[in-house]
Amino acid sequence: MSNPPMPSQRSTAEIQQRETSIRGQPPRLTALPAEQRNARQQELFDELTMIVVDGVRKPRETQATLEIMIRHPELYKAHIEVAQQYLSGCELPIRHRELAILRIAWLSQAPFEWGSHVKIAKRNGVTSEEIEWVTEGSSAANLSKQDRAIIRAMEELHADSMISDDTWADLREFCNDKKLIELVILAGQYKTVAYYQNSLRLPIPEANLGLLAR
Repeated sequence: MSNPPMPSQRSTAEIQQRETSIRGQPPRLTALPAEQRNARQQELFDELTMIVVDGVRKPRETQATLEIMIRHPELYKAHIEVAQQYLSGCELPIRHRELAILRIAWLSQAPFEWGSHVKIAKRNGVTSEEIEWVTEGSSAANLSKQDRAIIRAMEELHADSMISDDTWADLREFCNDKKLIELVILAGQYKTVAYYQNSLRLPIPEANLGLLAR
Protein backbone atom coordinates (compact mmCIF):
# COMPACT_ATOMS: atom_id res chain seq x y z
CA MET A 1 0.00 0.00 0.00
CA SER A 2 1.46 3.37 -0.98
CA ASN A 3 1.81 6.20 1.50
CA PRO A 4 -0.54 9.20 1.19
CA PRO A 5 0.87 12.16 -0.74
CA MET A 6 2.80 14.73 1.23
CA PRO A 7 1.46 18.28 1.54
CA SER A 8 4.03 20.45 -0.23
CA GLN A 9 3.79 23.99 -1.45
CA ARG A 10 0.45 25.62 -0.71
CA SER A 11 -1.21 28.52 -2.43
CA THR A 12 -1.43 31.81 -0.59
CA ALA A 13 -5.19 31.30 -0.29
CA GLU A 14 -4.73 27.86 1.30
CA ILE A 15 -2.17 29.24 3.76
CA GLN A 16 -4.43 32.14 4.69
CA GLN A 17 -7.33 29.75 5.24
CA ARG A 18 -5.21 27.61 7.56
CA GLU A 19 -3.94 30.66 9.42
CA THR A 20 -7.50 31.91 9.91
CA SER A 21 -8.66 28.55 11.23
CA ILE A 22 -5.95 28.62 13.94
CA ARG A 23 -4.66 32.07 14.76
CA GLY A 24 -7.85 33.82 13.63
CA GLN A 25 -9.78 32.14 16.45
CA PRO A 26 -9.52 32.62 20.23
CA PRO A 27 -7.59 30.04 22.27
CA ARG A 28 -9.68 27.05 23.29
CA LEU A 29 -8.32 27.26 26.85
CA THR A 30 -7.82 30.51 28.72
CA ALA A 31 -4.75 31.64 30.60
CA LEU A 32 -4.73 30.61 34.25
CA PRO A 33 -4.51 33.82 36.34
CA ALA A 34 -1.91 33.99 39.09
CA GLU A 35 -4.59 34.20 41.77
CA GLN A 36 -6.04 30.86 40.63
CA ARG A 37 -2.76 28.94 40.52
CA ASN A 38 -1.94 26.57 43.34
CA ALA A 39 1.50 26.65 44.95
CA ARG A 40 2.95 23.98 42.65
CA GLN A 41 1.58 25.63 39.53
CA GLN A 42 3.11 28.95 40.54
CA GLU A 43 6.42 27.32 41.42
CA LEU A 44 6.66 25.66 38.03
CA PHE A 45 5.42 28.79 36.27
CA ASP A 46 8.28 30.78 37.81
CA GLU A 47 10.74 28.02 36.91
CA LEU A 48 9.56 27.61 33.33
CA THR A 49 9.34 31.34 32.62
CA MET A 50 13.11 31.26 32.12
CA ILE A 51 15.02 29.14 29.62
CA VAL A 52 18.73 28.32 29.48
CA VAL A 53 20.30 28.78 26.04
CA ASP A 54 24.05 28.33 25.63
CA GLY A 55 24.43 28.53 29.40
CA VAL A 56 22.52 31.82 29.67
CA ARG A 57 19.14 32.18 31.39
CA LYS A 58 16.65 34.36 29.53
CA PRO A 59 12.85 34.82 29.50
CA ARG A 60 10.85 32.57 27.22
CA GLU A 61 9.24 34.28 24.26
CA THR A 62 6.05 32.26 24.73
CA GLN A 63 4.79 33.23 28.18
CA ALA A 64 1.20 33.29 26.88
CA THR A 65 1.61 29.58 26.09
CA LEU A 66 2.91 28.90 29.57
CA GLU A 67 -0.05 30.72 31.13
CA ILE A 68 -2.33 28.17 29.46
CA MET A 69 -0.21 25.04 29.71
CA ILE A 70 0.44 25.58 33.42
CA ARG A 71 -3.05 24.14 33.90
CA HIS A 72 -1.26 20.77 33.61
CA PRO A 73 2.10 21.75 35.10
CA GLU A 74 3.88 18.43 35.64
CA LEU A 75 3.05 17.11 32.19
CA TYR A 76 4.11 20.33 30.50
CA LYS A 77 7.33 20.43 32.54
CA ALA A 78 8.19 16.88 31.41
CA HIS A 79 7.50 17.87 27.81
CA ILE A 80 9.72 20.96 28.09
CA GLU A 81 12.52 18.89 29.61
CA VAL A 82 12.66 16.72 26.48
CA ALA A 83 13.04 19.85 24.35
CA GLN A 84 15.72 21.11 26.73
CA GLN A 85 17.80 18.00 26.02
CA TYR A 86 18.12 19.17 22.43
CA LEU A 87 19.56 22.49 23.62
CA SER A 88 22.08 21.06 26.05
CA GLY A 89 22.81 17.40 25.40
CA CYS A 90 22.29 16.70 21.71
CA GLU A 91 24.72 15.42 19.07
CA LEU A 92 22.50 16.07 16.06
CA PRO A 93 23.71 19.31 14.40
CA ILE A 94 21.36 22.24 14.80
CA ARG A 95 20.97 22.55 11.02
CA HIS A 96 19.62 19.02 10.80
CA ARG A 97 17.43 19.53 13.86
CA GLU A 98 15.86 22.65 12.42
CA LEU A 99 15.31 21.15 8.96
CA ALA A 100 13.57 18.19 10.62
CA ILE A 101 11.40 20.42 12.81
CA LEU A 102 10.50 22.65 9.88
CA ARG A 103 9.42 19.70 7.75
CA ILE A 104 7.26 18.32 10.58
CA ALA A 105 5.80 21.81 11.13
CA TRP A 106 4.99 22.23 7.43
CA LEU A 107 3.46 18.77 7.10
CA SER A 108 1.37 19.58 10.17
CA GLN A 109 0.50 23.03 8.80
CA ALA A 110 1.36 24.40 12.23
CA PRO A 111 1.68 28.22 12.03
CA PHE A 112 3.13 28.76 15.51
CA GLU A 113 5.77 26.06 15.19
CA TRP A 114 6.69 26.91 11.58
CA GLY A 115 7.08 30.65 12.18
CA SER A 116 9.09 30.14 15.37
CA HIS A 117 11.50 27.69 13.79
CA VAL A 118 11.99 29.70 10.61
CA LYS A 119 13.52 32.33 12.89
CA ILE A 120 15.68 29.79 14.72
CA ALA A 121 16.80 28.12 11.49
CA LYS A 122 17.81 31.44 9.93
CA ARG A 123 19.76 32.40 13.05
CA ASN A 124 21.71 29.19 12.50
CA GLY A 125 22.58 29.63 8.84
CA VAL A 126 19.59 28.16 7.00
CA THR A 127 18.64 30.50 4.16
CA SER A 128 15.19 31.65 3.05
CA GLU A 129 15.72 29.72 -0.18
CA GLU A 130 16.47 26.52 1.74
CA ILE A 131 13.38 27.10 3.88
CA GLU A 132 11.33 27.31 0.68
CA TRP A 133 12.82 23.96 -0.35
CA VAL A 134 11.54 22.49 2.92
CA THR A 135 8.00 23.39 1.84
CA GLU A 136 8.59 21.44 -1.39
CA GLY A 137 9.91 18.47 0.56
CA SER A 138 12.44 15.80 -0.27
CA SER A 139 11.69 16.11 -3.99
CA ALA A 140 13.15 19.65 -4.08
CA ALA A 141 15.86 19.68 -6.73
CA ASN A 142 18.68 21.48 -4.94
CA LEU A 143 18.82 19.67 -1.62
CA SER A 144 22.08 18.08 -0.52
CA LYS A 145 22.01 14.33 0.08
CA GLN A 146 22.11 14.82 3.85
CA ASP A 147 19.36 17.44 3.93
CA ARG A 148 17.21 15.32 1.62
CA ALA A 149 17.60 12.29 3.91
CA ILE A 150 16.58 14.32 6.98
CA ILE A 151 13.53 15.77 5.25
CA ARG A 152 12.50 12.45 3.72
CA ALA A 153 12.76 10.75 7.12
CA MET A 154 10.28 13.27 8.53
CA GLU A 155 7.91 12.65 5.62
CA GLU A 156 8.03 8.90 6.16
CA LEU A 157 7.47 9.20 9.89
CA HIS A 158 4.55 11.55 9.28
CA ALA A 159 2.94 9.25 6.70
CA ASP A 160 3.84 5.78 7.95
CA SER A 161 5.32 6.11 11.47
CA MET A 162 8.41 4.38 10.06
CA ILE A 163 11.65 5.32 8.30
CA SER A 164 12.20 3.20 5.19
CA ASP A 165 15.32 1.04 4.74
CA ASP A 166 16.59 3.24 1.90
CA THR A 167 16.25 6.43 3.91
CA TRP A 168 17.78 4.75 6.98
CA ALA A 169 20.79 3.73 4.88
CA ASP A 170 21.23 7.33 3.73
CA LEU A 171 20.98 8.59 7.32
CA ARG A 172 23.51 5.99 8.45
CA GLU A 173 26.13 7.62 6.23
CA PHE A 174 26.31 10.66 8.52
CA CYS A 175 24.44 9.76 11.72
CA ASN A 176 25.75 7.62 14.55
CA ASP A 177 23.45 5.62 16.83
CA LYS A 178 22.77 8.53 19.19
CA LYS A 179 21.92 10.91 16.34
CA LEU A 180 19.48 8.42 14.85
CA ILE A 181 17.69 8.03 18.17
CA GLU A 182 17.65 11.80 18.61
CA LEU A 183 16.19 12.33 15.15
CA VAL A 184 13.27 9.94 15.67
CA ILE A 185 12.40 11.30 19.10
CA LEU A 186 12.74 14.86 17.75
CA ALA A 187 10.08 14.06 15.15
CA GLY A 188 7.67 12.87 17.81
CA GLN A 189 8.43 15.77 20.14
CA TYR A 190 7.68 18.42 17.54
CA LYS A 191 4.68 16.60 16.12
CA THR A 192 3.33 16.78 19.66
CA VAL A 193 4.05 20.52 19.72
CA ALA A 194 2.09 20.91 16.47
CA TYR A 195 -0.79 18.91 17.92
CA TYR A 196 -1.26 21.05 21.02
CA GLN A 197 -0.42 24.40 19.45
CA ASN A 198 -2.95 23.81 16.68
CA SER A 199 -5.65 22.10 18.75
CA LEU A 200 -5.54 24.51 21.70
CA ARG A 201 -5.14 27.44 19.28
CA LEU A 202 -2.38 28.83 21.46
CA PRO A 203 -1.90 32.59 20.96
CA ILE A 204 0.78 33.28 18.35
CA PRO A 205 3.01 36.36 18.88
CA GLU A 206 2.40 39.10 16.32
CA ALA A 207 6.04 38.97 15.23
CA ASN A 208 5.59 35.33 14.23
CA LEU A 209 4.63 35.29 10.53
CA GLY A 210 3.27 31.76 10.73
CA LEU A 211 3.10 29.73 7.53
CA LEU A 212 4.08 32.75 5.42
CA ALA A 213 7.47 32.98 7.13
CA ARG A 214 10.52 32.32 4.98
